[in-house]
Amino acid sequence: TVVDSSVSLPALRYRDENNSCFYSEWRAWSAPDFEITMMNHIDGLRKLKIITGNEEVIINVRLALDIFPVYRRAYLKATRIGLCKASELSVVTDCDEKTRKSANKDLGKKATERWECILHYLALPSQKSEQGVSGTTKMLFRSAGLISYDGDIEITSAGFQFLLLSRSEQIWTYLLHYFHMQEGLTQIFRLTLYSGNTSARVANGSDKGPVGSRAFLINESWSEPIKDFLMHLRELGLVFIRKRKDGFFFLTPLLNHLTSISYTSEACIENRNQNGFVIVETNYRVYAYTDSTLQLAILSTFTEMLYRFNDMSVGVLSREAVRRAFQVGITAAQIISFLRANAHPATYAVTNGYGKVTQSVPITVADQIRLWEDERRRLVFCNAAVYSSFESEKEYFGLKGYVNSQDILLWSDDAQRLLVITEEGHESVKLSLSL
Repeated sequence: TVVDSSVSLPALRYRDENNSCFYSEWRAWSAPDFEITMMNHIDGLRKLKIITGNEEVIINVRLALDIFPVYRRAYLKATRIGLCKASELSVVTDCDEKTRKSANKDLGKKATERWECILHYLALPSQKSEQGVSGTTKMLFRSAGLISYDGDIEITSAGFQFLLLSRSEQIWTYLLHYFHMQEGLTQIFRLTLYSGNTSARVANGSDKGPVGSRAFLINESWSEPIKDFLMHLRELGLVFIRKRKDGFFFLTPLLNHLTSISYTSEACIENRNQNGFVIVETNYRVYAYTDSTLQLAILSTFTEMLYRFNDMSVGVLSREAVRRAFQVGITAAQIISFLRANAHPATYAVTNGYGKVTQSVPITVADQIRLWEDERRRLVFCNAAVYSSFESEKEYFGLKGYVNSQDILLWSDDAQRLLVITEEGHESVKLSLSL
């Protein structure tokens, strides 16, 4: 892949004493037509910390990029001895053809259904949706701040932002949170990366494409955390295990996303719009041309659904529905971003007089969503302390002058001798009164 090559070849050819690769050589190595793609890959490697540091290191007036040494050594080892040996995975050779065909049937569809089951729980938590996810997933979503629990489970702003990510970003974000929760999972990480690289080589890049028929042995010598993680990958749809007693597993096309790069919002939106399903009209009607329960669940978080047919549903962006979304932390920008990212291709078929594509979400609708959000900002709540029952005007005006000078006065009423000061200033006032 471009990612593998961009990490290994320039490092081998243009390495300096600081184990850095010159940025100019990375760009020169890529063909002009693929320079933007290369930059997207480098950005992805930065996010995964494979290229370390937020800024390029300047060496001899030339920009240099540092490759994470552990990754570089592991990569070079894998190219020398092979991916299979490096990952310590064994291919099953005695798997009968009937079992192999049965396991590979609709493998991509099964994998996508499993992942969408996870997303459905996040988009619309309920007793029914939580039956399809494990306790580990529930704990991960809560610890990552994607859902909140205050009597009822609700998606948070961070959770909604997670749903806006590309599929590759969603899977990587989930796995990185999982690794953060666990300890001593170095071998698990190798297993995951190998699975992703192998899947990318044997699949055609589609979620529903064939991934080959190789089965990998579930080694009994693996530690329990690794076996548990394999079962967790099964829950996510990244691997397929027909029956645990079979003792082997298959990779699914969903693992392609571990090695695919779609990190820019522009690339993500362009990719989604090829299969966009949402049309928003100026009368706030929303038409969703889909039968996906996941997509409809996401829409229902900020849309009042009116009708549902086999392949199309109708809703309306009402003030009450949008405000419900605001109450759980979803922002107007996130709602508008989702509608634009999933806009039906027909909404991009019209251009204005300047030859530019018109807005997929009408400007009046986008502005109204922002105004509904601004309504909630008219009042700002904060903790404060109230001072009353002063014995004399002198005492009242003396304290008022002090809190004014300290810039901690929020409100005052001279007639009723009332002072409201900030919570932070309350301690300062108590200290001054005790002197």
